[in-house]
Amino acid sequence: MEKAKELLTVNIGNINEGAAVDAFDLELRKILENIADLSTVATATRSITLRVDFKPESDRCKVHTEFVVSTKLAGIEKHKSQMFVGRSTEGALIAFSEDPRQMPLWEAPRPAMPPVVQFDAAKK
Repeated sequence: MEKAKELLTVNIGNINEGAAVDAFDLELRKILENIADLSTVATATRSITLRVDFKPESDRCKVHTEFVVSTKLAGIEKHKSQMFVGRSTEGALIAFSEDPRQMPLWEAPRPAMPPVVQFDAAKK
């Protein structure tokens, strides 16, 4: 006597041969890495979207399924700075990291120059 095959109903764990669970695990790792990355926005919301498309045949008995996953990660943390734009004497645009119009409050110390050694002309 042959044992009857047990039929399983479809659920999130076995649809598309378990692709939803596997994909979720893979994408969750990406999310956790993104959260741990100090260059990303700490409080930004990350998300995993799981979508299963169902395409029935005309008999309405057989249904093709297609699984898609997408992940939204946090972007790189903003870093603000400034630059100053001027023109060269030839008219070309130039960007500076400091305002060239701003006079310094003090001069940077100059490196000490070694003493100059004088050589006398050779005597005969």
